[in-house]
Amino acid sequence: MKIALSGYYGFDNAGDEALLAAITSSLKSLQPEAEFVVFSGNPGKTSSLHGFPAVYHKNPLAVIHELRSSDLLISGGGSIFQDITSPFSLPYYISVVVLAKLLGKPVVFYAQGVGPINRSFSKFLMRLVANRVDLITLRDSASSRFLFEMGVSRPPMLVTADPVFSLEPRANDQTMIKSILTSHGIASQPLIGVAVRKWKALDGYQEILAKVLDDLAHRGYGIIFVAMSYPEDVSESRQVASLMQSPTTVLDQHLSSQEHLALIDHLDLMIAIRLHALIFAANRGIPFAGISYDPKVEAFLGSFGLSPLPLDFTGMKQQVDSLLEDTNLQAHIRSKAGDMRAKAADNARLALSLIRRDFSLRSK
Repeated sequence: MKIALSGYYGFDNAGDEALLAAITSSLKSLQPEAEFVVFSGNPGKTSSLHGFPAVYHKNPLAVIHELRSSDLLISGGGSIFQDITSPFSLPYYISVVVLAKLLGKPVVFYAQGVGPINRSFSKFLMRLVANRVDLITLRDSASSRFLFEMGVSRPPMLVTADPVFSLEPRANDQTMIKSILTSHGIASQPLIGVAVRKWKALDGYQEILAKVLDDLAHRGYGIIFVAMSYPEDVSESRQVASLMQSPTTVLDQHLSSQEHLALIDHLDLMIAIRLHALIFAANRGIPFAGISYDPKVEAFLGSFGLSPLPLDFTGMKQQVDSLLEDTNLQAHIRSKAGDMRAKAADNARLALSLIRRDFSLRSK
């Protein structure tokens, strides 16, 4: 059994690499003999990191060859079906799906977070192709509503959860992270994690966040900036840190998905713009606060009864303080994360059913 995977892989984005690790490990747990091939922006790096064969995602002959010998195409997870970051991204991922269907292969949209899709041509492509795939699983209800409103109604469509909820850090990851924190002299103090990214529409948040972080540092918290997309996020982390009066740690280091999870285990709170920093925190039962740059962040926060951080000092400080002081929040996050972990496992079961030809959907 061979499964091809198409997504934003090979670009040093911790969230997307975590998705790949989570998807393949979940499938392997149910189908140990499964083999994988990944369509990647950096095949050598992907093979080295994950241990699976990979081909360059923009080599059409290689992609067609691998699809021809595969039993299933998994498209996703993540947020690959959107046209905000680039007008070419969605047509590319749709083209891989079209190739698979032309070759007679079953296709699943796997735990996708869909949108925003603003261009008319993008919407046309999405409606045309999504109605011809075999199964759609989605990580949030907002994506389900968005597809339905766009006219996608033919394939079975279920709301599950982000595959990353199935990931766990390993013992050696915990040991490595403890060593890193010790080397920076912050292993024994309460910690606030920060995961930022450059986003033009958010310009000005840096000064407000720096002021809130200074307030936390004055109260005894250590501040550690973590680059979820390495090294892209390091410069933005340094910019925010440079606006602070207090000493901080900017972790200029490429961490694996499990190492990120192990690091988050040591935090008292994660403040993030990056969605998967929030998802990682939820996975570990750590309180989290999000600055929204995209509806997918608001959708995830809303699933935990949270709202995005206000972009003013008083509002941001009040919400952060409330999260730190709410003794019931961690228990709530752990309970909710447990539910999402079970739903994340459904993604793999449902995808494999397309190959096993015993496809049956159970209502939740």
